[in-house]
Amino acid sequence: MINVYCIPGMGVNERLFRNLKLDNCEIHHVKWVTPLRNESLPQYAMRLAEQIDTSRPFVLIGVSFGGMCSVEISKRLKPVKTFIISSSKFNDELPLKISLWRKIPVYRFFSDGFYKNAAMFAKKQFGVITQEQQTSFRKMLDEAPVNYFNGAIDCIVKWENNTRPEHLIHIHGSSDKVLPHSKVIACDYTIKDGTHFMIINKGEEISRIINKEIKMVVE
Repeated sequence: MINVYCIPGMGVNERLFRNLKLDNCEIHHVKWVTPLRNESLPQYAMRLAEQIDTSRPFVLIGVSFGGMCSVEISKRLKPVKTFIISSSKFNDELPLKISLWRKIPVYRFFSDGFYKNAAMFAKKQFGVITQEQQTSFRKMLDEAPVNYFNGAIDCIVKWENNTRPEHLIHIHGSSDKVLPHSKVIACDYTIKDGTHFMIINKGEEISRIINKEIKMVVE
């Protein structure tokens, strides 16, 4: 049995992985902490990595912002396999608005409450459709650490990476409106009609891919 560390999307938590069914894996959920002032994404990711037992082989699974953190952790700690889902492995894969925010950093003036309400307003863009999904999404956002969102967005806006770690697998949805598939460079698996929230909606298909890839390296 191999340790698998899951890092969720921005401001959400382990509920995001509830439909992931992995074989012969011991799943651990990495908890968000509040980013420090002017902390870079690599620095923040390595603080999250303090929750990982590196004395044993391990696998990383990161969704969205959690995938970006997984990329930075993977570059330094060399997991057996790293899966990023609905995410970006290079800053060049990020949408145009991130480049605009680098020039005009209006995001710095917004509160946690603003980001939570904005996420709920744009819930369909995330692929959050049903009432159950909406309730769960809001509950996860409300449980994020205090003063988390502004620092997390600052990490993304300032992130620069053009290195693809070894043993990285990128899984992306064809209908992702938050991080468009068209921006992804060398996607390993494209999930048809997968949205940014597809870890919930396409959990069975994603589980099959991850189980297959892990089986190739642990048997």
